[in-house]
Amino acid sequence: MAVVNLPDIGEVEVHKQVNCSGMVCPRPQLEVKKAIQSMNSGEVAEVIITNPPSVETVSELIKKMKCELLAKVKEGNVFKIYFKKP
Repeated sequence: MAVVNLPDIGEVEVHKQVNCSGMVCPRPQLEVKKAIQSMNSGEVAEVIITNPPSVETVSELIKKMKCELLAKVKEGNVFKIYFKKP
């Protein structure tokens, strides 16, 4: 587990990392859905994406699965999405 500093939120402990680097739709959505199902309530996950169109589709999936979207952070060509399972 790691601690990250999110904009407008502060320090958050990340319990799960989902690395979708190099994946294109629908693979990132499938990986995130599988991760959500394996997470406990209150846990935070970090999703790493390198395919820009996947950022929005994964963000929508997170919301549809009733999780709280905490932040989207861009670091160079890498996007990181943080969410919390209710």
